[in-house]
Order: sequence, then C-alpha cells, then structure tokens
Amino acid sequence: MAKREPSFEEAYTALEDVVRRLESGGLPLDQSITLFEEGMRLARICGRQLDVAELRIVQITAEAEEQPDSVEALQ
Repeated sequence: MAKREPSFEEAYTALEDVVRRLESGGLPLDQSITLFEEGMRLARICGRQLDVAELRIVQITAEAEEQPDSVEALQ
C-alpha cells in the first residue's frame, strides 16, 4: 500500500522540526545527513503543493475575470 503524501501543513511542520534539529547542532554526521535528506524531501513536497495552490488561484482568477459581474450584466 502506498503511503499518502502529508498535507502542506504536516510537511511544513515536519520541515521546521528538521531545521530546528539541524540548527541545534551536536548530531553525528550520519544523522545530520539523514535529516538533511528528509528536509529536502519535505521541502519538495511543500514546493509541489504550493505550485498546485498557485495554479488553482490563477485558474480561479482567470475564470472570475471571464465572467461579468452581476451588477455590470444588469446595466
């Protein structure tokens, strides 16, 4: 069974945790590299989801511009 992709909020919160752990220092090199890889994976997930959200906003805006306002239509 495929794992579901985390929501933007879940991925962002996990990414913040990874960054906090890396910035705190004191981790062995191997663990730091593993955390860095996880952070990159989470950043890609967030980026993809932001791209999808941006596309939806562009589409919604374009549709709204194509439709006349109800007040203008009555004039």
